[in-house]
Amino acid sequence: MVQSDTNTPRRFEPDQLREFVGAVLQSGGVVKEHAEQVAHGLVRADMRGVDSHGVSRLEAYMKKFEGGGFNPDPDIQTHRLGSGSALVDADDGPGQSAALLAMTEAMDLAEETGVGTVAVRNSNHFGTAAYYTEYASDRNYLGIAMTNVGSDVIPFGGATRFLGTNPISFSVPTDRSFPITLDMATSVVAMGKIQEVSRREDTEIPPEWAVNEHGEPTTDPHEAVAVRPLGGPKGYGLGIMVDVLSGVLSSAGTSPTVGPLYDDFDKPMRLGHFVAAIDIETFRDTETFKREIGEYIDQLKAIETRDGFDEIRLPGEIEAEQLAQQEEAGVELRPSTIERLRSVGGTYGVDLPEPVG
Repeated sequence: MVQSDTNTPRRFEPDQLREFVGAVLQSGGVVKEHAEQVAHGLVRADMRGVDSHGVSRLEAYMKKFEGGGFNPDPDIQTHRLGSGSALVDADDGPGQSAALLAMTEAMDLAEETGVGTVAVRNSNHFGTAAYYTEYASDRNYLGIAMTNVGSDVIPFGGATRFLGTNPISFSVPTDRSFPITLDMATSVVAMGKIQEVSRREDTEIPPEWAVNEHGEPTTDPHEAVAVRPLGGPKGYGLGIMVDVLSGVLSSAGTSPTVGPLYDDFDKPMRLGHFVAAIDIETFRDTETFKREIGEYIDQLKAIETRDGFDEIRLPGEIEAEQLAQQEEAGVELRPSTIERLRSVGGTYGVDLPEPVG
């Protein structure tokens, strides 16, 4: 048995890690279908290098399922509202299950009408937004996904948190081995980066990331009570738009009404998502579109770089490289994450697989 107190990150075989996460969830009462979807979404986040939204969240998820906040066997309902729109009621189930179903519905609608839009209510944390937009782009759709979350962001000019980090993602099919994917919080940083990485590793954060209880900048992750909007008024405005589409349009409620992930384990988060799919073939030949996107990428890559940069990178390119590399070499996990996975696995009688590197 590898000692858990090592200071060195270790790598785990992706399928084995997914099986472990799924087995823990099922041992906690989560229906197999939903357990597998959650496991796939969490592990993929780690594989793309977004460890703040990966398997480190399993412990909090289990507390929510155990406490009754997350429904382990939801009756997720889809209601078509028009020729290109639908509403999904997640029944307090995992956000991964509801959002993936919503994107699948959006693609079905787009195949019929060109563009499909789906709002989701009564849902919970759904991981990374890119999980859903790349699901669409892999199938030759332009994918859009966003979600509101609980209040963690101060409005521009304010000192008290009100908005969520409210992430938004777009994915574009290309003629390369990966899509162009913009997946970003509308805040300077995702609060999960502070909660799941900086606090657990006890490392300082940049002063522009967050504020303390007095609304003043702080470098102490334990003092951080709110993060700042990305780009000042620009991120603030985007955060509002995500709240409108995800929370108000779906009737889920805005960020101030969303429940926490790391507290009140007997209560659902009751947040909302909004996803959309655009069928490229409705507008033009898909292969021609992808070829022209490739030519566009070539033009970008040909731009002269300034000092300190070797090449122009596309949104999502680094994450795509991480995904390919970790698929081959194994998923790298921090020592603190490994320790917590062993602990939660022990609670539910599931052994964490041995590292492969």
